[in-house]
Amino acid sequence: MDNTEERVEEEEYEEAPEKGKGPILKIAVIAVVAIVAGVGVWWLAFANSAPTASFTYSAVDLRLSVNAEGSTDPDGNIASYSWDWGDSTPITLGVRQAHEYVGPGTYRVTLSVSDSRGASGAASQSIVIVILPTADFVPRHDRMSVSFDGSRSFSPGRTITAYEWDFGDSSATAMGVRVSHTYASAARYTVRLKVTDSDGIQANATRYVSPAATTVDFVIDQVFEAACPYDTYWFNRNNTYGDYMLRNSKPCTDYYPWVLFSSSPALQVVNPSFVYALYRFNASARNHPGYNLSEPVVLPVQDRSVAPAPGSYIQLNLTFDYINDTTQDRFIGTEWQIGDKYPGDGFGYLVRGSITMDLTMSRRIFGVQAADATSAQTWWYQNTRYGRNKSNAEVAFENWLVTLGNGKYDIYNAFEWFYETDITDLNATVAPDGTTTVRVFWTGWGYDILLARQFYWGNASYVQAVSSPYGTVQPRGWLPMELCWCERSKINGRITDHLDIDQEAINGYSFVAWADWGSDGVSNTSDDQPAWVWAPTLMDYVPRVGSGSPGAQGYPNSELRWYEGLAAIHGSPGSYAYGEAYEFIAAPSRWPFNAGSSITLIMPKDEVPWYRPYVSVWNPLAKLGNYQTFMSRMTLRHLTPDGNYYLWDDRAKVMSLAGPHSWGTTGLPLTSAPWIEFAPETSG
Repeated sequence: MDNTEERVEEEEYEEAPEKGKGPILKIAVIAVVAIVAGVGVWWLAFANSAPTASFTYSAVDLRLSVNAEGSTDPDGNIASYSWDWGDSTPITLGVRQAHEYVGPGTYRVTLSVSDSRGASGAASQSIVIVILPTADFVPRHDRMSVSFDGSRSFSPGRTITAYEWDFGDSSATAMGVRVSHTYASAARYTVRLKVTDSDGIQANATRYVSPAATTVDFVIDQVFEAACPYDTYWFNRNNTYGDYMLRNSKPCTDYYPWVLFSSSPALQVVNPSFVYALYRFNASARNHPGYNLSEPVVLPVQDRSVAPAPGSYIQLNLTFDYINDTTQDRFIGTEWQIGDKYPGDGFGYLVRGSITMDLTMSRRIFGVQAADATSAQTWWYQNTRYGRNKSNAEVAFENWLVTLGNGKYDIYNAFEWFYETDITDLNATVAPDGTTTVRVFWTGWGYDILLARQFYWGNASYVQAVSSPYGTVQPRGWLPMELCWCERSKINGRITDHLDIDQEAINGYSFVAWADWGSDGVSNTSDDQPAWVWAPTLMDYVPRVGSGSPGAQGYPNSELRWYEGLAAIHGSPGSYAYGEAYEFIAAPSRWPFNAGSSITLIMPKDEVPWYRPYVSVWNPLAKLGNYQTFMSRMTLRHLTPDGNYYLWDDRAKVMSLAGPHSWGTTGLPLTSAPWIEFAPETSG
C-alpha cells in the first residue's frame, strides 16, 4: 500500500466534504497521517547508512603502513576494518596495519569497513612499492657554524655514492658525507641532503637548523635501549621506591608507582603511576652568558677578592653515575670505601674526573693561598687528604655543596630527601706554569638534582622562584629542561666569560606511555588509543607542606606550588587515576625556542611495546597495572602546539625542531610545549 498516495486522496476528498461526514473523514485523515508518521519513526530508528571507507598510507621500501582512522559512519560506529593487500596474501584486520611485500611493484590495496548493523563500504588505492635509499643526517650547532653528518644514510643492497648538501641560505651546495657550513646571519634554515646510491637512485631528507651567537643543541636517541638491561642500582630502587622493571631486555620499559610518595600504605595504592622508557641525550651549549669566571655557578668562589686574570679559564671533565654493585665492591677496603647507605637505595652518586684552571682561578675558586706554583702545590698538600679523610679545602667544598643543595637550589621535593655527602676528595697537581688540575671523587645523595637545578636555573634562585608567582624569577641556565635523574653522564665544559659545554647522559621519567582520547575526545572510553609522549617538565614531584595534597611532605619548596587547586587528566595506562582529573604530578614546562635552540629526536625504527590504555587497569593489591600490550613500530601522531618549527621524517624516524619560535604566552603552562605524541603504526 502506498501511504503517500492514500494520504493525497484523502486530503483531496477532505477539501470538498459531504454534509454530515466531516468528523468521520477527519478521523480517517488523522489515522493515515499517524501511519505515515509511524513509518517515518521506523525509518529513523531502523534505517542504516553505509560507512565510508578512507585510508592514508606511507611506504618505506617494501613495508607499507596504512591508517583507516579517517573512515566514518554517519549513524553509528565502524565495527571492523579489513585489508586486502593486492598480493594474494591473507586479509588483515585492524584500523591501523602494516604489510611487508616480497618485492617492488604496483599493488591495489583495498580497505573494507563494516558497521555493527552489517552495512559496509570499501575504498581502494593503487600503491607503488619501490626500494629507495634513506637520506638521514643530524646537524650539530656551534654558534654560526653547523656541522652535518650523513653517515646514517643507507640503501638496502646498494651503497651510497654521493651526498649533496643544500644549506638553505642560497650558498653553493657541498659534497661529502660529513660537511660543515658557516651562516652569515642568525635564523632558522631548512637544510636538504640528497643522496645517490650505486644504482643512481636518489632520495632527500630535510632538517631545520638555527645558527646564532649562542646555541643550545639537544639530541635524543637510544630510546628504549639506553641502559638496557638495567643496572644493579635499579633493583635497589625497586626495593626502596617501587620502580618496577616491566621489560629488562631491549626494548626496556619501567614503571614508577608512587608519583606522590607517602609513607602511608593506604595512600601508596592510590597514587597515580606511570610507565616510562629511558633514552640518551647529547646536549651542547656554545657561548652561553649565564656562566662566567665571576659567577661559575657550578663551582664555589671561596675568595672573591681575587679577580680573574686575562686568559683565565676553568675546564671541567667529569663523569657522573649512580653507584652500582661493581663500583661499591671496587672500593671496599680502600681509602675510598663508600658508605653502605648511599648505594643501598639506588640513588647514591659518584662524581669523578678533573677540574683544570690557571693559578689565579685556583685562588679564586678554592681559596688557594699562594703566589707561585711551588707554594700552591704545598698549599694543596696541606689542605687535602686522601679518600674519606678531609682537610680544609675538602670541608669548604663539601659545605658549599650542602649549602646550595639544601638552600638556593633546595633539592628535597625532587628527591624526597636532603642533599647529603659521604666522600669529598680533592687532590691537585700544580704545573710549573701554575696550571692546576684538581682530581675529584665525591659521593652522596642528590648531586643529580643539584646539577640539574644549576644547569636549568643557572645563577637564578630556585627557592626565590618557587616562593614567587610563576614567571617572576626566570631561569638563566643553559639547559632548557630541568630534568635529569642522569646515569652514565659525561660533562666536558669550559668557562671563561661564557660557557661552552657538552653533556651526554641517560635520562628517565620524561618519555612516558600515555593515551590519546580517540575520536570522541573523551577520556577512559573504549576508543582511547595508546601513545608514547616526550614533553619537557620540571623536576619536583612532591607537593610542598601545606598544599593540602595527600602526597605532601614536610618541606616548603616545590614547583607544584603553582598548580595547587588545579587538575589535569591523567593518561598513563594502568594507573589508579587513569582517565580522571587529578592534581598535577609534575610541572609542565615550555622549551625556550630562541634563535640558536634546536632539538633532534632520533626514534627507533624497530617495534616497541605499546600499552593499551582502556583495558590496562589498576591492581590495588599489586600496586601495579594489569597491562595489556602489543608490539608495533612508531610514527608521529601529533605535536602541539602546532607550527612551522618542526619537521618529521617518517622514513628515518627523525624529528627536527628549531627556533626562533614563540609560544605566544608567558603565563602558567597547563601542558608542556612541545608535546610530542607518537602512535603505533598498527593497532596490534
